Amino acid sequence: MKIAGVIAEYNPFHAGHAYHLSQTRARTGCDFIVVCMAGSFVQRGEAACLSKWARAEMALRCGADAVVELPALFAVRPADAFAMGGVGTLDGLGVDVLSFGSEDASLPRRLAELRRDEPPELAEQVRKNLAAGMSHARAWGAAAAEYLGVDPSRLGAPNTILGAEYLRAIDLLQSGMDVEIVPRAGDYHDASLPDVPSASAPRNSSRAGEPSGETGSAGNVRFASATAIRAALREGRRSEALACVPAEARPILAHAGAMHEPDDLLLARLRAMTEAEIAGLPDVAEGLERRILRCAAGAPTREALLDALKCKRYTRARLSRILAHAMLGMTGALVRRHPRPEYVRLIGMREDARPLVRELSRRARLPLFSSPSKLAGSEIFNLECRATDLRALMCDAAEERRSGQEFTQKFVRL
Repeated sequence: MKIAGVIAEYNPFHAGHAYHLSQTRARTGCDFIVVCMAGSFVQRGEAACLSKWARAEMALRCGADAVVELPALFAVRPADAFAMGGVGTLDGLGVDVLSFGSEDASLPRRLAELRRDEPPELAEQVRKNLAAGMSHARAWGAAAAEYLGVDPSRLGAPNTILGAEYLRAIDLLQSGMDVEIVPRAGDYHDASLPDVPSASAPRNSSRAGEPSGETGSAGNVRFASATAIRAALREGRRSEALACVPAEARPILAHAGAMHEPDDLLLARLRAMTEAEIAGLPDVAEGLERRILRCAAGAPTREALLDALKCKRYTRARLSRILAHAMLGMTGALVRRHPRPEYVRLIGMREDARPLVRELSRRARLPLFSSPSKLAGSEIFNLECRATDLRALMCDAAEERRSGQEFTQKFVRL
């Protein structure tokens, strides 16, 4: 049995994701696909637009065979930690091949090689960039672009950076997983929606995932980005958002409830924290705790706080994660105690994937659970519970705001 793995957020699942799953199946010749998916919060420090159970069901209806969870301890972190969480989870399951999309199939490998064996001249340029006030990520990216002779925008593409970190994590874990890089179509942050709606073809079709109504080869297909779909949902353009989601998944997105920003939750938390507590959050350094405390005292909203905090040294994404860490109670000490995944939680599967689950149970080097009650006492899972309870308070519908959903939501089975 050949098993492929995918690391994803699916925030929300859309036609481009269906295309990637179908390409993964076609390119690898795998029998089953396991998705390791972020839960209630995603990497940019924001709450997911749908619950993890709804997003898992969308994936299972559109090409995935099983969905396991990428815990918040790894999901709401920089690219290296996000990658270590995803790769470590799939490797711990015994997955044969990791499939991911990239804007440029060659760059992730070249970047991973530079990270593994950094030339002295590259290190020196990084130091110069840091001295000029760049954040470390931008300093390294600019130096690497110059060293490789490529446009920095190519290196800065999120899927290129993540792809390089996936490859690096495979090396660090000494994993035997193969890699399949699927060329990505479309712009990750494109805020516009396609003129022609996309829909997925039937499962296991030779053209599965290629949207009907689009023209040109698969490599030229333009999909709506998750960014554009979320924007359409926020602005009330639900029909436009639904048109960019595979038909099988539209009913789930159609019932998605409205959400609001966690302004009061965040500001109340920050204003109750001490400098020492903020300094103990992951990625806080160089006196940033004083700046956060000072700005939080006057900022009326989360967005206003991010505007006040943003500078050359700290990107908006990094600051957004730090604010999420504060709300979640994710400390630097906690992440240091748990550098790698320690269990795998199965949150959904297709009925016809029972042979897959039996095989994973046989192969897995990490404990595999589907019942949350068996994870009681785990610091990693306790953080996951806090993340889900916090997201619930950001929902407008009363029935979605209840606590304890990690224990009351049903396992997703199709």
